[in-house]
This record gives sequence, C-alpha cells and structure tokens, in this order.
Amino acid sequence: YADLAEGLLSLYEATFDDRWFTVAVALAERILGRFTDPAGGFFDTADDHERLVTRPKDVQDNAVPSGNAMATTVLLRLAALTGDGQYRDAAERAIRTVTGLVARYPTGFAQWLSAMDFALAPVVEIAIVGAPEDEGTRALAEAASDGFRPNQVLALAADPAASPVPLLRDRVSIDAAPTAYVCRGFVCRLPVTDPAALRSALP
Repeated sequence: YADLAEGLLSLYEATFDDRWFTVAVALAERILGRFTDPAGGFFDTADDHERLVTRPKDVQDNAVPSGNAMATTVLLRLAALTGDGQYRDAAERAIRTVTGLVARYPTGFAQWLSAMDFALAPVVEIAIVGAPEDEGTRALAEAASDGFRPNQVLALAADPAASPVPLLRDRVSIDAAPTAYVCRGFVCRLPVTDPAALRSALP
C-alpha cells in the first residue's frame, strides 16, 4: 500500500493527473484504517488478516524500505499537499517509535532518515495554476522541478476549484497567465508568472 501510494504521488507530480492523487489518498486512508498500531507506527498485516501469534511490525530498512518508513513518508507528503493534520500526526507518532534505533544504527534506517528530514524541514509547497499543455505552465513546472529539492511537493491544475488537491484551493491566475505560488504551511508568498522569478523564490 505505502510503496504504491508513494509511486502514485510521484506519478501525479509528473503528469498532474488527479486520479493518481485520489488513489494515493485512498491508499493512505486504508493504511491508517487497517494497519495502524495504537502505540505508533504500522503493522505489516491488516486488521482483518488471519490471526497470528503476534502481528509483525518490521521497521528496519533493507534493500527495500520498510513499510513503516514508506508509510511515514507518504503521510508526510500528503500532509504537505492537503494540510490535513491527521497525516502529520500519524507520521510523527511513527517516527517517535524509531528515533533511538535510528540514532544507534543509521545505516539500517535510510528511508526513515529521509522521512525525518522531510518532517523537520520547512517543506516547500508549490501550487501552479494553468493548463498543463500550455507552454507557460510547462515552463513554470520545469522551473519547480529543477535541481534537487527532496522536501518539496508540487500540485498543478487548470481549474483549482475542481482539483482534489487542497493545496490548489483558492489559488487564481494573474492576468489570465499561468501562475505559481510558493507556500510553507499553506501560507504563500506573492504569486509569480515568470519561471525565473519562481526559481529565485525556491531554496
């Protein structure tokens, strides 16, 4: 569930097709509803799985990230895209269950370290208003994607009012031109329409 949701969020940011965001949210809700450990983090099996002596809960990252670390990453990305505190709260509870282990054995918790970095960083939220096929919109999206900024989320829509992504809500275009908003915690700087101005507003 978590790996697929992470992939779908990345696919959304590459294509801006709303269905991928919608399915990722549905998967995250399934994780919260069926895999959550009340003590923090997530079990490896759902609550309707066959009865076991104990429900497994693997937290160590190996060649493949642990389900717990990836679920935490997905929830943090969704918190940045939606402003929904339940995602952030669940992610922080999960992080608290492994902080001691990560400090002692960092090489075994690579995805957890990425998630922790995202949780502690001033995440950059970029909302672009414009038709995806418009040349100006594409230029803004390319500017937003330039460089390596792992603690960033990106949303784009021609009609923000019809988008399922809350980050786009109440965003409008300036002078009917493709427009970008750079935000932190859903508080945005003045919108820009020029790719160079967008680049200069990014860390």
